[in-house]
Amino acid sequence: MEDDAPSPDKVFFAWTQEERCRRFPGAIPEAPPPGWATWYAGALAAVGGDEARLRAAWLAWLEDAWGQARQPVCAARAFISPEVWRRHVPGQGAAATPADGPSLPPTEAGATWGQVLAALRADGKRYVAEQLARLIPTLEGDMLVLEAPDRFAAALVQDDYLPLIEATLARLSASARAVLIHAADTH
Repeated sequence: MEDDAPSPDKVFFAWTQEERCRRFPGAIPEAPPPGWATWYAGALAAVGGDEARLRAAWLAWLEDAWGQARQPVCAARAFISPEVWRRHVPGQGAAATPADGPSLPPTEAGATWGQVLAALRADGKRYVAEQLARLIPTLEGDMLVLEAPDRFAAALVQDDYLPLIEATLARLSASARAVLIHAADTH
């Protein structure tokens, strides 16, 4: 099946190196810097799962005079520092998440859930991702817990989307390995 497919952070990193070597023909492709996967998950969550914004930031980084003066030129390890990559993110005044869904929490659970949603969008399942974006993520050990607004929504997600969520999560390099769907406490 797709067990040997590279994770989204690795695909994104490979693309960054292709673009870097295209822009700077003498540049030697780098290995991913320490923390790349964690940075990718957090950055993707910060831009509402829109990898195009991260790609635009990388392309802007390749045009950055300070980055071009570094050795190696426009290194990924310099780019992933918060003060560098955020400076190159387009549309910072715009909403980072769809208006019909809540923003993801700035936690590991939010970053993991953001990765899952981004992967679903990349797989052409934008509508599914928009509907699932309404769930509230938390982590309990290696379990991604997704809270639905009520028991009916929880049952729908459980029955219709749980296998898709689990398969998508399995492709990612995330600490979560299992998924639990539950309903918010009702009063």
